[in-house]
Amino acid sequence: MNDAKADTKGKVLYGKLTYDRVPSTLEDGLNYSALVHKPIRNVRVVLVEYSKEGGTNRELAATTSGEDGSYSFPVPDLVTRVRVRAFAETTNPPLRVQDNTNGNALYTLESPAITTTAAVTVKDLNAGSGWGGSSYTGARAAAPFASLDTLYATARAFMAVRPQVNFPLLPINWSVNNRPEPGDKASGQIHTSHYDSSVGGIFILGKADVDTDEYDAHVMVHEWGHYFEDKLARSDSIGGSHGSGDVIDPRLAFGEGFGNALSAMILFPDAKYRDTGGAGQTRTTLVIDMETNDSDDPKPGWFSEASVQSVLYDFFDPPNESFDNVALGLGPIYDIMTGGQKSTPAVTSIFSFTSALKAVPGTSASTMAAIDSLTSQSRIDPIQDAFGTGETNNGGNAANLAVFRQMTVDGDSLTLTFLADVDNINRLGANRYIRFTSPAAGPIQVSGTSGSDIGLTLLEDGKKIAVADNDITGTEQLSFLAKANKVYVLTVQGFVIKSSGQYTASVSIASGDIAGKARIVNRKTKAVR
Repeated sequence: MNDAKADTKGKVLYGKLTYDRVPSTLEDGLNYSALVHKPIRNVRVVLVEYSKEGGTNRELAATTSGEDGSYSFPVPDLVTRVRVRAFAETTNPPLRVQDNTNGNALYTLESPAITTTAAVTVKDLNAGSGWGGSSYTGARAAAPFASLDTLYATARAFMAVRPQVNFPLLPINWSVNNRPEPGDKASGQIHTSHYDSSVGGIFILGKADVDTDEYDAHVMVHEWGHYFEDKLARSDSIGGSHGSGDVIDPRLAFGEGFGNALSAMILFPDAKYRDTGGAGQTRTTLVIDMETNDSDDPKPGWFSEASVQSVLYDFFDPPNESFDNVALGLGPIYDIMTGGQKSTPAVTSIFSFTSALKAVPGTSASTMAAIDSLTSQSRIDPIQDAFGTGETNNGGNAANLAVFRQMTVDGDSLTLTFLADVDNINRLGANRYIRFTSPAAGPIQVSGTSGSDIGLTLLEDGKKIAVADNDITGTEQLSFLAKANKVYVLTVQGFVIKSSGQYTASVSIASGDIAGKARIVNRKTKAVR
């Protein structure tokens, strides 16, 4: 409260803040007839003096709404007309919902003028959905608060099991103009709901009769999961399109699988991920049951987001299947993501996560066996280490194994085989992984040659320290200053996309430098990663 209390003699204004929550269905999109009022929790609320003549608009007091949406203000004795204004932002955790098509303006809910001549005045405020029966006819005031509440609950779930967690500010960009078109985000062309690491914020679709995600809680939590990976954990995902049955890069498979699994963890026991849209928001365009999706996966394995999300969710949930005897809960998931997964010398994948889980001190032999039972259900062999050593599932092509090839500095060169019959450069067949250990501190050079276009990326504990992606002829070189006895990862990516065929690349690693200095080269015009 501010010092407006000085001229207060006992008048009080109080009430509750709520928003319309519209549930989603498994087949028919959003069900507006079943909407409920949910509390607007932990938001900043201010009391403003009101004058219809446009005079004073001074802030009289400020507070934070309770977990039940309640608020209360003392009212100065001489003030008889006020407004209550609630902001779509929280401080713990720090979240704010803003309009990316209106200069990132913060959304607010404001009351009409309230007369406060009585000793006690009660005023409840509800942010309505704006639904008029067959279309939106009013302001969609509930949408920003629905988005806020979903992600508030998500962060608070982690805070409940790990109170020490400190979340950085997350801007949530929602607008009625946000639509599934590529282009200018300030105009609403956000392509899809997504997390943008370049701005550290989430963008949420809101275009009525096309695709709206403010009530699709699983979608919201999924995108929050990418924020969590970026800000508190780690993600090596290369991004790009993905879907059921795709044999994709294991970094991408883990990132997308984690987002989906996390949505079911947070919304437990609602394990059915769903996305709605279409005319009147009457279509459910996607349903994924985390409990059964492994049986529906046409190509299970370490390269499948469906397999990853199934394994991660079964790690979390109570043991309710014959092969599921692991029940970690949310706390250990947090610990692994911010611990062993974050520090792995490999890349983030189901191998690195499970390897870190097995390495937890005190893990019993029976727990190890239960973990192996779960991964085997998704055709992932018992995980030996973060590099996928011993994995036998090749995703339909022998060229996909070993997961990581091992090389030696100043040793023999290595020939890699790539699959040309892929529809995206984020597919497993277009990416190969090498690990090597530097024998001493000093310069090391890496060379790659191919008859086709390739690119090299050198990683140190997930950090990109050198890139060679400069020559479409297939000749690439990079050099860097290595640390002594340090494990490095080299990813080699192929850029050939055609209906069939294979192609190869030869890689060599040697001590010494290229032109006497370390370098990073990158052709910015190459295909978007």
